[in-house]
Amino acid sequence: MSSDQLMDIRTPLAISPNARVEVGQDGVVHVLAGPVALHVDRSVCAELAKTMARAMQVLEDMDQRQRPRLKLTLHKNDGELK
Repeated sequence: MSSDQLMDIRTPLAISPNARVEVGQDGVVHVLAGPVALHVDRSVCAELAKTMARAMQVLEDMDQRQRPRLKLTLHKNDGELK
């Protein structure tokens, strides 16, 4: 086996401060997030991305419901609204 066969050249697809996604020459998608690394085929990665997006939307909806409802109350003081 030659050294070319051992080396996996990856192309960065997306990079953020805490995560990066790369694709290898063999088509495997490498997802690196903090100390976690996933090496999956493209269809599994696409499914994971959709599932994560749905999960984040559910979390956002949960956060919205847990926020207290605020209302504006005006007090009169010497004829002025404050």
